Amino acid sequence: MQDTQGVWWLMDAPDRKVLDSTQDLANAAHAQAHRYRQATNSEIYDGFRLRNAKDLLRYAGHNVPLGDRVRLLSALDEHGSLSFADCLGAIRETQPVAALASLILQGFVEVELDEEIVGPETMVRRIRA
Repeated sequence: MQDTQGVWWLMDAPDRKVLDSTQDLANAAHAQAHRYRQATNSEIYDGFRLRNAKDLLRYAGHNVPLGDRVRLLSALDEHGSLSFADCLGAIRETQPVAALASLILQGFVEVELDEEIVGPETMVRRIRA
């Protein structure tokens, strides 16, 4: 990944077992002018981000009709941000939750994934390209 300062990182997120060879990995990253960091188990499994990501990824293949996308983005332009529940009313041509989740994954809109489980009161904001 590249951070906001332009530094390239090789991130490692082991599944439940911490690797022993982190110094070898850090040396290999440094040889390529990158930095290396291993995420801790608590960064991966604590909090709401992983659960929310799993919930959203279920809808990764869902196609959102143009009409639904335009209606939702227009509503967000008008109001600035809306609750998840309010956004569902703008989606008429397909399954509302699937469409909104897909638009989050496609980068049209965003929600906070770390504060709580995505629910009706979760605020949705438009992402400007």
